[in-house]
This record gives sequence, structure tokens and C-alpha cells, in this order.
Amino acid sequence: MAARERTPATAGALAADLLAEACRSHSETSLRLEVVGDLARDLGRRLEVLADEGPLVEAALACADLATLAACNIPIIPDGDRPRAVAALHLAAGATRALIPLVESEAAALDETSSGNTLRDAQSAGWRADLAVRQLVG
Repeated sequence: MAARERTPATAGALAADLLAEACRSHSETSLRLEVVGDLARDLGRRLEVLADEGPLVEAALACADLATLAACNIPIIPDGDRPRAVAALHLAAGATRALIPLVESEAAALDETSSGNTLRDAQSAGWRADLAVRQLVG
């Protein structure tokens, strides 16, 4: 993918890989970590597709979901892999925030109803990403 075609959704896919990797080495001893890893991989595949051809608002929502997934499960990730999960959370939240101005630009070209819905979805994604980060530091 050329540099001018990249979106922050690519960073979200990387964050998904980081979270999945943090869970991978412990999935044989923890069903919950196995499920979290599977969910992270699913979100990563979705973000890879959205980075190439999807609506950016969907990418922002998926990144926010990933940040929330990481925040809710960091406490159960063993200490040695926790920094990777924390990095995934911050990267996913940052990608969400970085996508919002791009979504706002796309929304300007939509009809009034679609634009309003898109902007509300983007606002929701930003709020959820911020909440995930606050969960970590709070």
C-alpha cells in the first residue's frame, strides 16, 4: 500500500497483532486469554480490510472495540506480556483518535442524515477509546 493511501486503521491492525501475541503464549492455560486472542485476531483481520477499502468510521469503531478489549483484559495478562497489551491499548486508542478527522472529512460529502449518523459514530468511538485509556491509568 502506498504511503498516501494508508490510514490509521493500519495501526489498529498492528495493535490487534500486539494484543493477540500477548495472549498467545498463555492461551493453553487460560481459556479467557485464548478467547481474547481470537477476538483480537478477528478485529485485526477486519481492520486490515477496512484499511484498504472500508468506511473509515467502521475502522474507528473497530479500533475503539480493540482498545476496550485490551483495557478489560490487561489485568489477567501475565506480567511478562502485559507491556505488549498496554502498547496495544494505546495504539488502538491513538488510531481511533487519528481516524476521527478523516471520518469528519468523509462525512462532509454525505447527505445530512448519513453525515449526522457518521459523526455520532465517530464521537462514540472517540469516547470509548478515551474511556479505555482512562481505565488503564485509573
